[in-house]
Amino acid sequence: MTSVKKIGEEVLTLVDVEVVRKKLIHLEGFISDLDKYKDLKLENLISDKKLSRFLERTIQLSLEAILDIGRHIISDERLGNPELNSEVIEILAINNIIKDNVDDYIKMAKYQDSLIYDYMGLDSEILLTIIKTNISDLKAIFKWYKDYIS
Repeated sequence: MTSVKKIGEEVLTLVDVEVVRKKLIHLEGFISDLDKYKDLKLENLISDKKLSRFLERTIQLSLEAILDIGRHIISDERLGNPELNSEVIEILAINNIIKDNVDDYIKMAKYQDSLIYDYMGLDSEILLTIIKTNISDLKAIFKWYKDYIS
């Protein structure tokens, strides 16, 4: 299902709502999984390689979902052609789809690249900081996207 919007005489096809809804469902699950570890202690994370990999991958999937949904909206709304992850966030912020803390979200978008290309893994302290402090950022973006397609 695709929503349609008329601007003047031009009819634009907007976000494929079903595609975005499916991505939002996955994103909500990823955020929920990460939220369960907000009280995790550093020593527990360091000592559990499987948990560390699970959390790192879940953060990566969360950021991928955020950027995929953002690119989908940008494309369907004809807002530009971002080449970098940070540009996705910048375009969404300029168009008032993502609000507040834009610099933090741009950092997260840039961080996505290091998750993909750094095969050595993340520093445990950084991973834990993301889980403890940036979950609220993921939740905020999730809410803005959900509000946007509603």
